[in-house]
Amino acid sequence: PAPAPGYALEPASSGGLVALDRLLQKLGVHQRMLVVGAHPDDEDNRLLTEVSRERGAEVAYLSLSRGEGGQNLLGPDLGVSLGLVRTQELLGARRIDGARQFFSRAYDFGFTRSLDETWRLWPKEVLLEDALRVARRFRPQIVVALFSGTPNDGHGQHQASGVIGEAIYDTLAAEQSPSKPTTFYRSYVDDTPNTFDIPTGDVDPLTGRSYHQIAAASRSLHRSQDMGAIQPPGPNKTEVTWVKGGEGPKARQLFAGVDTRLTAIATGIGDPARRARVDGRLRKVATLVESTRARLVPTGLPEAASPIAQVLSELSAARSEIDPREGDSAAAQFLDEKIALAQTALATAAEVTVDALSDRETTAPGDPLEIKVAVWNAGKQPVSVESVELVSPDSWEIASAAAEPREVAPGALSEWVRKAAPAGAVPTLPYFLRRPLAGAMYDWTGVPEPIRGEPFQPPAVSAIVRLRVTGTPIVLTREVAWRFRDQAQGEVRRPVRAVPALELNVDPDRIVWPVSQKNERRLEVTLTSNLPAPQSGRIEVTAPAGWPAIAPIAYSTTGRGDRRFFEIPLRPPSPFPAGRGTVRTTAVAADGTKSSSSVRVLDYPHIPPTPMADEASVEIVAADIRLPALTRVGYVRGASDRVPEALTAIGVPLEILDAKSLQSGDLSRFDAIVVGSRAYETAPALARANGRLLDYARAGGLVIVQYQQYQFVEGNYAPYKIEIARPHDRVTDETAPVKVLQPESPVFRTPNPITD
Repeated sequence: PAPAPGYALEPASSGGLVALDRLLQKLGVHQRMLVVGAHPDDEDNRLLTEVSRERGAEVAYLSLSRGEGGQNLLGPDLGVSLGLVRTQELLGARRIDGARQFFSRAYDFGFTRSLDETWRLWPKEVLLEDALRVARRFRPQIVVALFSGTPNDGHGQHQASGVIGEAIYDTLAAEQSPSKPTTFYRSYVDDTPNTFDIPTGDVDPLTGRSYHQIAAASRSLHRSQDMGAIQPPGPNKTEVTWVKGGEGPKARQLFAGVDTRLTAIATGIGDPARRARVDGRLRKVATLVESTRARLVPTGLPEAASPIAQVLSELSAARSEIDPREGDSAAAQFLDEKIALAQTALATAAEVTVDALSDRETTAPGDPLEIKVAVWNAGKQPVSVESVELVSPDSWEIASAAAEPREVAPGALSEWVRKAAPAGAVPTLPYFLRRPLAGAMYDWTGVPEPIRGEPFQPPAVSAIVRLRVTGTPIVLTREVAWRFRDQAQGEVRRPVRAVPALELNVDPDRIVWPVSQKNERRLEVTLTSNLPAPQSGRIEVTAPAGWPAIAPIAYSTTGRGDRRFFEIPLRPPSPFPAGRGTVRTTAVAADGTKSSSSVRVLDYPHIPPTPMADEASVEIVAADIRLPALTRVGYVRGASDRVPEALTAIGVPLEILDAKSLQSGDLSRFDAIVVGSRAYETAPALARANGRLLDYARAGGLVIVQYQQYQFVEGNYAPYKIEIARPHDRVTDETAPVKVLQPESPVFRTPNPITD
């Protein structure tokens, strides 16, 4: 099968022994487990890894949110863009632990202790609808809720996930379906008599590491959340608590009472005669898979091709017995999954590789990409390619081409050239970002049903190759990518994507403007052309109501990649009242086409490049801000820290303190030194220079330390001993009233009055 949407783009290969063994492992059993949590990094990686990697089960993690309310230790992205980073981190973790990944449409609105507040922002009926959609698509035999659904979970969103997890089980278990779940467990609960251990210390023979170590590597992919984990050797375990169903609390086996044999797929077939025929074929498949896997050696992969071809033949014959009129949909789905696994396994054993490369990373409407699809036969038997085509769920225009069937001899590589271009002006963006947020929920209006709940939609364009291996027909799919050589890293691949004909970017995206400052500000506007032909038009700027009008600016571009820069003066009104407004910019081409955004790519080294739209607008916040007499303020930047830019914008004379300044610079020249959020984690020089910072304070300097975590306390960095509760208290309702205890204190009166 094609890689799941959003997976990292790896160089082309057949997969080798590791991939083949894992495919055969999954082909021989019928085990399915769904785990439900609230956020990325809630999942029990040990449980996912043990059940997926050791048992060969189909495992899925449903995270209600994408973690937008978390912090980011790696960069400035927060909110929606952090959700994209954490979605990709989850997919990276799943590549290691072997599970699948699903989501609801919930947006992580931040920490709360209240389940009631969670239901106000995440309507329970909507979350349950999304969760049941995923569960009915995946069809688990057992359901595991990570949380209890009670205040013991702390976070209100954790509580919600516990409630939803149990509701999934209760709803499906009450239905008359042969594929309904049999057992419900909880994971993150205190030990009870119904809690039992699941060992995770066994060694994976393909890697030589324990499943616990593999789980720790999976956990460490949550890098934006500071979740790096060590990989200790030796015995280890996780645990679950039986709640209902199955063989009861005394069984103490995860799949107790569940028929996990491959033949269990046939039990959902209503007609006894057809059920018996499918059962017989699946028995043959199980025997073939077991014997093939037992004989599998690195030098003998081609010998596995013939029995795998028999497996595929038996599975296809079993699938032909399915009658959609008889309610055999579950058996059909399970067989389709096994057939896809068997097709990939046959290509892997025969050492056949498909690749698809484009001549560019991006393309605009009417500007086609040239795509080369390659079939490499590294095996010992000829391969017959029957057709090569491109497909696009985004309705790209695919140039028609003859099938061009060919024989690809052993050791040979053959290529086909195809062309594709976007048909409309919609850029390639995550499906859940194509419409604005609706409160704390993503708007899935118009999203096709099979895509809802997936991490991302399928790739913008993929190559589909129909071929015969050992005379057996298979279909292989490969995402089209752009490949280039990085002098340091070597081969780098990036997803092919559609972009608008014109992109418009404005900097800054927010201005905090003291009303006492009447001077002109300037916006920096960047226009980028993505079309090969020259373009011309105008940039229109709309100021907030009551502000002086801004005249349009003419532009012209010479071709693809041409970038033009403009400075646009922005003058405040007179009088200048406090308030909020938005400056909007739009590029209007000669043909009337408009563009008011750009596509930004989140490009962290540990995740695939991920696009998102940035609107070409500027938020204006005009406020009565008074500053004390300041000459120079030092600032140590923290994690995801945009405070320095905000302070500079209102006129604070700020200087960022680097490692050299902290360790040997003259700190006495600063009126104050401000330490950014979590800077003691992200700025190693700060910890080393902490003594100098305390000396500065003892000499009368003002030091303001913003939010830090436990490392700040454990390192004894404060001038006096402090403690932070575990778990620490938080402000959980941002609308709660504030009571000022000493309203006459200068802290609340100078230079700006602060009230409730």
